[in-house]
This record gives sequence, C-alpha cells and structure tokens, in this order.
Amino acid sequence: MSLRVAGPCLAILLAAALAFANSLDNGFHFDDEHSLVENPHVRSLGNVPAFFVDPQLFSRNPGSQMYRPLVLVSYALNYRAGGYAVQGYHLVNIGLHALAACLLWGLLGALGLSGGSALAGGLLFVVHPLAAEPVNYISSRSESLAAVFVLGALLLHLRAPGRWSPAALACVAGGLLSKESAAVAPALLLACDWAFRPAGLRVGRHAPYWGFLGLYLLLTGRLAAEALYEAPVREWAAQLCTQAKALVYYLRLLVLPHPLSAEHPFAVSSSPFEGAVLASLLLLAVLGWVWWRSLGRQGLFWLAWVGLALLPTLVVPLNLLVAERRLYLPLAGALGFVLWLLGRQPLAGRGLLGAAWAGLLLLTLQRNQVWADEGTLWADARDKGPQLVRPHLRLGVVYRQRGELGMAEAAYRRALELDPHNAPAHNNLGNLWRDQGRLAEAEREYLLALETLPRYPEALINLAALYTRQGRPALALELYGRALEVSGERPELYANLALAQAALGRWAEAEASLRRAASLRPEAGVYFGLGDAVERQGRIEEALALYQEALRLDPQYAKPYYHLGLLYEGQGRRQEAAEAYTSFLRWWREDPKVAAEVRRRLEGLKGP
Repeated sequence: MSLRVAGPCLAILLAAALAFANSLDNGFHFDDEHSLVENPHVRSLGNVPAFFVDPQLFSRNPGSQMYRPLVLVSYALNYRAGGYAVQGYHLVNIGLHALAACLLWGLLGALGLSGGSALAGGLLFVVHPLAAEPVNYISSRSESLAAVFVLGALLLHLRAPGRWSPAALACVAGGLLSKESAAVAPALLLACDWAFRPAGLRVGRHAPYWGFLGLYLLLTGRLAAEALYEAPVREWAAQLCTQAKALVYYLRLLVLPHPLSAEHPFAVSSSPFEGAVLASLLLLAVLGWVWWRSLGRQGLFWLAWVGLALLPTLVVPLNLLVAERRLYLPLAGALGFVLWLLGRQPLAGRGLLGAAWAGLLLLTLQRNQVWADEGTLWADARDKGPQLVRPHLRLGVVYRQRGELGMAEAAYRRALELDPHNAPAHNNLGNLWRDQGRLAEAEREYLLALETLPRYPEALINLAALYTRQGRPALALELYGRALEVSGERPELYANLALAQAALGRWAEAEASLRRAASLRPEAGVYFGLGDAVERQGRIEEALALYQEALRLDPQYAKPYYHLGLLYEGQGRRQEAAEAYTSFLRWWREDPKVAAEVRRRLEGLKGP
C-alpha cells in the first residue's frame, strides 16, 4: 500500500478510534436479543452454510426471518472469537465503519474531488453522529456491512472503464447478502455512469448487476411479498403518506443531526390531504424543480444517491416509522453533494469543514454515552418523545430488573395510558404482579394481553408458568403447546414446559424438554432440573453426573449439593455426603427449615 493511500486511511482509522473509543463497553440492545444473544444458530460455525439457505436462522423468533447470511456469518465469527463479550462486537462494528469511510474517501477521489476534499469526506463520515446508531447498535451492523459492499462496488466499477467488473459484481452480491437495502446498488452504478461517464453508458455493461439483482429478488421473493402485500405492517396509502413526511424529516436530519433518538416522535399519516403531508409534498416538488434546473448531472447524482438509498425503506412498510440507521448510506451521498458544492469555493470551505468536523465529533461522543445501556438509551428516547409507548415499556423492563418496582409500575401504566390495548404493556405488568405474589392480578393482565394478541408468545409462556405455579399444570401444557407453535426455540420455554410436565409426573417428557433447553442454553438450573428428572426415573449415576455438571457451571448453586448429599448418603458414601451438605449450607439463602433438616442429616453422618 502506497503512502498516498496509507496516510488518509490511517487518518480515518484514528478518527474512528477517537470518535468511538467510549463505546466499547456499551451493551446489547433490543433486537440484539432475538437475533444474536438468544439466537442459538450463531453459536456454531457449522451453521454457516445453512445461513445462506434458511432465512429463519436470522432469529430465534418464528416470523422474524430475514435473508442476511453475511451478517450471521460475522456474528458466528464474533462468537467463536469471544463468546458474548460485547467489546469484540463493537470492535467489528467500528472497523466496518472505518472501512466504509475509507472507501468513501477513495470513491470521492475517483469521482473528481480533490485529495483534500475527498479526505474531508471520509473524516466527516467517520465521526458523524448519524453513524452512532449503526456503530453502537450491534444489529445495525447490517447497515455498515451493506454500505461497505455498495461503496466497494461503485469504486471497482469506476476502475473498470468500458466493461463490467466481476469484482464490482461480487460486491453487489455481498451487499445483497448483508441487507435488502443494497438492492439500490445497480441503480447507483447506472446513475454514476450517467453523471460522470455519459459517453460510455451502455446497457450491456450494467446487465450483470441487474441480472444478479433479479436472481436475488427471485430467491427472496417470498419475504418481499409478505412485507409488501401479504402481511404489510400498514396499508400502502398510509405508508406512502407517512414516508413523504419522513423524506423531509430525513433531509432535515442530514443537514442538522439533532436531536437524535432511538425512536423519533413521528406519527402515521393516512391521507395525502393532511397538512403535514401536503406541505412535505410541496416542499419536495419545489426542491426537485430547483435542483433539476440549477444543478448539472454530477450535482443531481449526489442527490439521487440520497433518494435511491432511502427508497427501500420509503416503499416497504416497516414497524419503525423513521430510524437514524437508515441514513447511513444516504449520508455518504449527502456529504458528496456538500463537498461537490464546496469544490467550487475550496478556500471558503476549509474553515467550515474543520469546525463541522469538531462539532460532529462532540455530538458523536455524547451520543455514544446515550447508547451505554438500555436504561440510558430509553430514558433519552422517553425524554425526547414522552408520547411514545415503546420507551416507557423498555424503561419498565429496566426498572424491574433493577428492583425499582414502583418506577416499573409507573412506566407500564403510562404506556397503557398512551395505548390501553398494548399487549406487551399488559404482559409486563402481569410479570410485575407475579413477582409480588399478586397472582390473580397477573393472570388478568396476561389474559388482557392475549385478547389483543392471541398468538403473543411471551404472554402465553408467562400465563402457562403462572398456571403451573397455581397447581393447574394441565392448563399450562395447553398454553405451552400454543406457544411452541409461535415462539421458536427458547430455552426458557422448554424449561418451564418441563415444570408442568413434572407436576403431572411425566418425568420422561420433562427430561426431553430439559435436554432441549440445555442444548439451546446450557445453564446450571437446567442441568439441575434434568438431574432431578433422571433421578425420578431411577438413573442414579446419570443424575449424579448431571448435578455435578450444574455445579461446574455454577459452584455457588445450593440445590444440587442437597440432592448430591441425599444420593451419596443413600449409597453409603458418608464423607462425600457430608461435603455436599456442608457446601449446601454454605450457599443456601432460602427456607431456613430446609437448612435445619440438612444440619440434622449432617449431624447424623457424624454418628457411629
């Protein structure tokens, strides 16, 4: 690598390290749970081939399938290298972001910007606060990974004048295997030739790119059909009206990236005659006419880049109305447009760019602090959008985990004030009542959640566990059966199912459920339950091994010591039984009557 290339790339890498050094210890967030932390498929490199043929492996949850095999491959490699140590995932995200910035620098230079302007583009991109979400939010790796391939395709295409580039085609493929939004890559390549090399624009040169896109759409057409017309999140009229407003909102964020939030206060619009929709359409029409009349092909290319990169999320109905991560690739085009304009007045723009870089860096450092954990993230979102339901829901979960039950209740009740039929709010409030022993109230909340969403997995599982606790295991088994149809492979579901089966004396079935739970997430409690199920079937030596495995996973787990003591005592292994009982007493913090019984047994072992 020459110094001409190494120098700018090193500067961009150092800027990335400076901008995101305070993000390395930030935690996992919302979708990371089902697609990464609780997704058993990413824990083995042996699943890599299956990632390319089965979209359901993207998530543990049925119905959350997405075809992003390269993202899953990156997760599997991360897990192989360091398990769920979050720093490794952040390092990969930062590295991908720095690589995207380096490719943008190279692309800007290849499209005629001066060396200083091109480097400014890379440096502005790498510290921009609109990149904070794709870098901090591990699941948003799909954005940066797809952008790396799209930028690489553009750069490689430009370096192959007069013909199509196999390397560029490979990048188009890589982008599509990372995220669906990379489907705009062939259009960007075509627009690039139209703007910068119109004399060499030939259909044959672009046919391979469009052909691969067609093949991709053919293979993933089922997912697209479901999202577009079989089961869309919202009707098309509402989607188009809402996204007309969103486009103006995105343009504003590109110009002034403040305030930023995990969930922006943005409402659905269902009619083109609403004031905000009409104003947005009028503004877009005026801007489009002015830009068309005043800008040449190159200026229009950069603006077309922004529009094309946003097109997939404008057309496809998604749960979140607007999201900062969707601006990752459009941001590259917006910076290209600004630098193209300033290229006409290079001296006037230098001081402005320097001040902008410093200001953007400070905003990004502040934004990283917001992404520290679920509490800071959703408190920020609630403060900026108090009328939004999800921030209150997420904060309720955080408060409950911290033991701040009064604050958790207030958060859930506020969510229900905003949306009285919100199933997750009823379910979470039910969890709160269950933890406090208010079982009748908990049951009522779970049933209210299921009235709204009859196939809501969390409410089905929670209500079933409640029925088991109330001594109604037959009802619990019925609910678990419904949950298994819709919830996917969840270790807690199988562990809870085993409790209901055990309550009915179905020990072989309980054993099978616990073995499935252990295969998904090997935990001490699961192995203890498995040991108990095996012991009930008379397989003592196997039970001993399972209790010991539970203690290997958690040496401070008291219950296995008690069962080991009983089994050792029954086999006449007095010394081992005494050691097990002693360890039990060391770690037991629950019912004192049980501790008293163990002391009596321990005293008995000391006798003749």
